[in-house]
Amino acid sequence: MTRFRVKGFQLSLDDFGTGYSSMVQLVRLPFSEIKVDKSFVVLAQQSRESRTVIKSIIDLGHSLGLAVTAEGVEDVETLNYLNSLGCDLAQGYFIARPMPGDAARNWVEQRGLSLV
Repeated sequence: MTRFRVKGFQLSLDDFGTGYSSMVQLVRLPFSEIKVDKSFVVLAQQSRESRTVIKSIIDLGHSLGLAVTAEGVEDVETLNYLNSLGCDLAQGYFIARPMPGDAARNWVEQRGLSLV
């Protein structure tokens, strides 16, 4: 993994806060990003505990110099909440549904965004 990072690849620790993702992995491996698991994000509007976990992961990631992406954003309220916490990126059905590569390129171009 270190060789990939040296060559300029960005590495993400997916589903942080669940399963096999751990603090040990976070500090020992050369990740550039952590992704907040959608199980917390989808409950952000209903659960104080989920909001606490989300905020903690964002704060931890930023304190380690990592970008933070939230998975599972399904409404504008959740996106606004994540923005208020300084979450770097978001993904989920509210932003776009899964699509083939060509459709994704068109989606990006129609919004004046960059693929880089």
